[in-house]
Amino acid sequence: MFSLVKNINFHLVKDVTYISHLRICGYELVKANIYTSHELRKKRKSREEKKMVTPHIFELKPKQNKTINIWKNMTVSDLESATGIPTDNIIQIMEYVKDSQMYSKPNSPIDDVPVLKEIAKKCGFKSNIVSNPNTKNKSTNHEEKDAVKRPPAPYNSTVPRHPVVTIMGHVDHGKTTLLDTLRNASVAKSEFGAITQHIGAFPVVLDNGKKITFLDTPGHAAFATIRSRGAQVTDIVILVVAADDGVMEQTIESIRMAKNAKVPIIVAINKIDKPTANIERCKKMLQTQGGLDLEEFGGNVQVVSISALHGTNFDNLIESILTQAEILDLRADPNPPAEGVIIESRVDNKRGKIASVLVQRGKLLNNSVLVAGTAWGKVRMMLDHQNNPVRESNPSDAVQVLGWREVPQSGQEFLQVSCERRAKEIIEFRLSKATEEKQKEDSVQILSKIEEHNKEYKSHLEEKRKLGVYRRRKFSAMYQEKLLENKKSDNSEDIRLNIIIKGDVIGSVEAILDVLDTYESDLCMLDIVHYGIGNVSVNDIQNADTFKAIIYAFNVNTLADANENAKQTGVTIKQHNIIYKLIDDIREELNNCLPPISVEDVQGEANVLQEFLINENKKKVPVAGCRCTSGTLKKAALFKVVRPPDDVIYRGKLSSMRHLKDEVATVKTNMECGLRLDDQNIRLRPGDKVVCYTLREERQNIDWETGF
Repeated sequence: MFSLVKNINFHLVKDVTYISHLRICGYELVKANIYTSHELRKKRKSREEKKMVTPHIFELKPKQNKTINIWKNMTVSDLESATGIPTDNIIQIMEYVKDSQMYSKPNSPIDDVPVLKEIAKKCGFKSNIVSNPNTKNKSTNHEEKDAVKRPPAPYNSTVPRHPVVTIMGHVDHGKTTLLDTLRNASVAKSEFGAITQHIGAFPVVLDNGKKITFLDTPGHAAFATIRSRGAQVTDIVILVVAADDGVMEQTIESIRMAKNAKVPIIVAINKIDKPTANIERCKKMLQTQGGLDLEEFGGNVQVVSISALHGTNFDNLIESILTQAEILDLRADPNPPAEGVIIESRVDNKRGKIASVLVQRGKLLNNSVLVAGTAWGKVRMMLDHQNNPVRESNPSDAVQVLGWREVPQSGQEFLQVSCERRAKEIIEFRLSKATEEKQKEDSVQILSKIEEHNKEYKSHLEEKRKLGVYRRRKFSAMYQEKLLENKKSDNSEDIRLNIIIKGDVIGSVEAILDVLDTYESDLCMLDIVHYGIGNVSVNDIQNADTFKAIIYAFNVNTLADANENAKQTGVTIKQHNIIYKLIDDIREELNNCLPPISVEDVQGEANVLQEFLINENKKKVPVAGCRCTSGTLKKAALFKVVRPPDDVIYRGKLSSMRHLKDEVATVKTNMECGLRLDDQNIRLRPGDKVVCYTLREERQNIDWETGF
């Protein structure tokens, strides 16, 4: 890197470090002059007078003349990026620049512009003063770290796409049967309880070569979240209404969801082949209860009468869908990167984490890196609805994507990013952002708790001041006793049921959790220890054993080692494939946790006519003269005395029951008798009611309205 003159006596030059300084800055040595020690001291003195630091021992010629941008508060790290010289070497160069010792750290901002210019000069660069570029990028820093959707593509760069149609409606109105006829399959027979319990997505290719992607959503009340998700990702909603039932609860809910999503509706009146079908009644209910403006009444909502079981008028339904799609002029950008929505996600034992996605824009290819919420994955394989591999997926196509690192949440948008490193950066940013938001929410709650505590403390302190010194000590003792009682009550075990929920797909687990959120009884606490998707594993058994929980497996199996572990630990695993039967089972377990209660069975009643005092062992004993008004009074049973209006003044047994001076065991209706209570201190009055009853234990039942 240097061309030095031979036979130079370097021992004559004391500051040999200048040579390394020249090597750092990239200078080339052209000519060298040899000076004596006296001449060197003389030159150094003259340089100090001229405020020069680096001695010009050599006549230097820079390799390249470059100009860099500098700005106020520029750091040493910024200088490294601008000059390409390592940070340690720049710090060594700064030793020869006056007033630069305070900026010896890499992140120290250099606020003295002349010092910055001198450092750049010593590094062999010309300097150009500009404004700080970091302030300009500060506003866009958030967008650079996170992934956002691209702006809408120009109309000229888009191509037509086929429609995405969602089938919605009330349970058992024939939605799945309609899809079966369209794709010549038999899905309804394989569904448990004839209920679709997750979103199914598949294409239907018509005879004319046109394609329609159908989404089947559950009609059961427990799956409202999934239905709402289906309405948000669709272009057209097919509202299936049974001709014999008409408009039902989920029908109105589906109409509301479609209107909120601003999606056009096509009404399919199904089951017209039934003898009890009433098409005109359905149309009137759709207009009055559903608020739909039907075409035959001057509106814009198409109505098609069909029979899903026999395929009647299916051609008219398909024609209505294609007509509506042509009116909407559905188009999309076909060029990568891809964007879309997660329809459903699950865990497969052999294939790992799988997500059904709907591509809304771009082209999805294998090995693409996707980000959805805080989950990401690399497309290892794409499968269609029949589990056949596909190479690419275009807009409006629904495919299953394999290769997710984490299971994405249903309903989240997915975006394609450049590489795995970029995906990890996005996930880290989103997680940190979520943590910050959680901390803000927690801080608000903490502040509110502190304010509430301070308010109670100030009121308590004010009461203590009013009581004075002596009363304050007495109050303090009472207060401590009260705290001790509260502590004892807190240590008592509450009645609770711990459960673990495992499901096949996230949508089903969400529906179960939504139903469990409606539980509000104080008789027994319901705690969800853990929930997730996939088969029951050993980890689930360990959690259930720790918390004494019951595992509810919904449409999933139990692994062999987990089953053995459950038998050893005594953990209960309950398998279900219908959601309302699972909820009924949980309700039954909650009832079993409650202790039985004592119920009074009334045997007879009597009215007190008058009280008498009789002498017994030189004592006057009260005896009530009564008349039995209903049932039978039994001496061996329990009695209570009710004084108007409803005050119970005695509960216990009788010491004596007589009829005409004879001790009797029973007294029937309309008979008079004398009753003497065990507690002789209770004095009866005319008008009091004596009730004879027996106690029996009865099981408690929790009142839980689940909506179905």
